Amino acid sequence: MFLYVLDFFPLGPFRGECTQLEKGERLLMKNKMFKKIVSVTAISTMLLVAGCNSTDLKETKAKSAERTIIIQGPMPIEAEYFADKLEKVKIEKSGNFVFYKGTLNDYPVIVTKTGKGMENAAAATALAIEKYDPIAIINQGTSGGHDPNLNVFDIVLGERTTNIGSLKTENMDEGQGTDPTTWIPMDLMASEGSGSDASANKVRYYEGDKELLAAANAVKDTYTKGKVVEGTIGSADFWNSEVDRIKWIHEVYGTSVEEMEGASVAQIADAYDVAFLGIRILSNNKTNGGTYDPGTAEANQKYVYEVVKEYISMKKSK
Repeated sequence: MFLYVLDFFPLGPFRGECTQLEKGERLLMKNKMFKKIVSVTAISTMLLVAGCNSTDLKETKAKSAERTIIIQGPMPIEAEYFADKLEKVKIEKSGNFVFYKGTLNDYPVIVTKTGKGMENAAAATALAIEKYDPIAIINQGTSGGHDPNLNVFDIVLGERTTNIGSLKTENMDEGQGTDPTTWIPMDLMASEGSGSDASANKVRYYEGDKELLAAANAVKDTYTKGKVVEGTIGSADFWNSEVDRIKWIHEVYGTSVEEMEGASVAQIADAYDVAFLGIRILSNNKTNGGTYDPGTAEANQKYVYEVVKEYISMKKSK
C-alpha cells in the first residue's frame, strides 16, 4: 500500500517569507497529520488481515473436521487398484506398511497395504489410528467361501467379524490323539485374566458399523458381478482346504467366508472406538466347487470405491 501525503498548508496570500516559528508550526502539523494517516492505514490493514485469517481459520477447521477414511488391503492386488483411484496421492511408509494418502471427492482417504495376516493387520491398524486419527476403517479384500449358497464374485458385508483361530483344546494325555472338532471357541477379551476362565468359553463377535453398513447397502445395486449380502466374516492365520473343517467352522461360528486379517482390525478399531466394517469378496469356495479367480480383488475394490463415495456423501450432508 502506498501513501501520498500532500502539502496542503499554503503560506497564504501576500505573506512573503515564513518566519522560523511559522515553519516549525507547519512541520508539526504535517507530522501530526501523517501519523493519523499511518494509524488509520495500519488499523485498516490489521482488520483486513484479521478478516482473511479468520476466513482461512474457518476453512482450516472445516478441513480438519473431515477425519480421514482408511481403506485396507492386505496384498498389492487387493490395495493398489483403489490407491490409483485417489487424487493428490502422497505415499508414506512405516515398517512394511504402505499408506497412500489422497482424496476422493475432495475428502481425505488413505489406502493402506497392510500385508497378510493378523499381526500385520493389527499393527498397521494401530499405527494408522495413532498417526491419522481416522473416522472409519474398511478392511476389504478376497476370501474363501464357507457358505455353500455363496459363489465366487459374491460379496459379504461384515455384519459381524470374528476370530476363528482363537480356540481351547480338550484336555488329552499323550497317545490320546487330537480332535479339532472338540475344540472350544475362546474369547480373549472376556477378561484380563487367564484363558482358563470359563467366561472365555464363547465366540467374540465385532459388529460392523451401522452407518458404514447403510452406505454399503445403499450402493449394492451398482454391483452386477454377484450378490451383495450381510454375513459373518471369520479371520485367522490359517488356510483351510479341508471341506469338513470349513463346515465345522461354518456351523460353530456362523461364518460366511474366511480370511486372515479382519478380526484383528476389528479388535483394534474397537479398542480405539473407530467405526469398522469388513467387506470381502469370494475368490473361491471349496464347499461348492468354486475355483479361484484373481479378478475378484479388483471387482471388490470397485464396489468398495462406490461404498466410500456414498459414505462421504452421507458425512457431507450432515
